[in-house]
Amino acid sequence: MACLQQLSGYLIPVKVIIDSIMDQIQAGDQVVRFDTELTRQAYASLKDGDAERCGCVYCRNFAAQRETVYPEIFRRLLDQIGIDFKKEGEVYECGADVLLRVYGGWFYFAGNLVEQVERLTDGGSGFQYHFVDAKHLPKAPADFGDNLAAVEFYTKAPWVLPEQPT
Repeated sequence: MACLQQLSGYLIPVKVIIDSIMDQIQAGDQVVRFDTELTRQAYASLKDGDAERCGCVYCRNFAAQRETVYPEIFRRLLDQIGIDFKKEGEVYECGADVLLRVYGGWFYFAGNLVEQVERLTDGGSGFQYHFVDAKHLPKAPADFGDNLAAVEFYTKAPWVLPEQPT
């Protein structure tokens, strides 16, 4: 079973060594296995993330505040798995919620789900995430090997660009 550490009132997963290739963590009610090195290699082969590849005004708004959109706890989780938080596999905008824009997206990684649940994990400040089997997602932009999973996220962010959406 995975250990948990306390950080600013939130529980963060701590990796547990399962074998020499795959590590395992528990995040919320989910348990995932991952290959950090293979994931890092795949991300190193990518020039940029989906927000830059798309380039629409909504994605540019997201990319402009990427450094602050992801809570520290989530960025630590991504780093532990080997994911470069600046290279999303997908980012999408879902409309406005009062003064904030609603965004979602995902990051691919080399791994698989051991225990999957439908409930989202709270990353703090309205940021939520969960792990999914990536076989139903679009083709990954890099080679992550035979076992492909993803961590999906949902968040809200202000509009920061001078250019307004249409």
